[in-house]
Amino acid sequence: MFLAAEADAGAAPVTIGRRLAAIGWMHRRAGLQPPQAREGAASILEVVAGIRRSHGVARVRKQAANADVLRDMLRAIEGSDLRSVRDRAVLAVGMAGAFRRSELVALRWSDLERVPEGLRITIRRGKTDQEGAGVTIAIPEGRRLWPKALLEEWITRGGVNDGFLFRRVTAAGLVTAAPMSDRSIARLVQARAAAAGYRATDFAGHSLRAGFLTAAARSGASVFKMREVSRHKSMQVLADYVRDAELFRDHAGDGFL
Repeated sequence: MFLAAEADAGAAPVTIGRRLAAIGWMHRRAGLQPPQAREGAASILEVVAGIRRSHGVARVRKQAANADVLRDMLRAIEGSDLRSVRDRAVLAVGMAGAFRRSELVALRWSDLERVPEGLRITIRRGKTDQEGAGVTIAIPEGRRLWPKALLEEWITRGGVNDGFLFRRVTAAGLVTAAPMSDRSIARLVQARAAAAGYRATDFAGHSLRAGFLTAAARSGASVFKMREVSRHKSMQVLADYVRDAELFRDHAGDGFL
């Protein structure tokens, strides 16, 4: 009854799913069996399925900041002030490492290792690594976007030699020791997209991660190499990016349309 009432009140199916999961988590935390694991729980699953059928809507994807879009965004940042230097590094590294917003703001100076080919970055904890085992990804030197060079400029200019890598810059242009928030990453992406001539509302913090996967798929990278960087557990997500990139490649109608 609760789930149905939430749907009638306008809650999206994904929101209702999160609330059901939260109820189950609170039960487990209290040492009780979650409702969805008890006898008769099939009725709950039927209600959830019915909500998805009746209230489901097509997922709206934000635009991916692929290589071309990101190049435009970087070119539109003309200043040499610390905020501009930081923003260029955030955009380039965020896209080159297919970072989630939470991962990007959690990076620390000690997570970096410079190598001749580019950068090795250790991600201490991520969405698919809740136990904090950590994973190391590689970011090449680059020939178009230069993520390593832009990051090195920020580290030098911002005086970053310990603590958080991407830090908050005050209105007066002073670098603080506090990390950027994940919401500030989203605002940064939207603001820089707008400055480059794009519609800000088409972009979000996830656009950097999606941009890497979109560009990688278009360049012919395998899902296995894409996964090395993105760290997805589901291969289906990566396969969807590849499929989107190849929708018009060798199209069945090329010979007669």
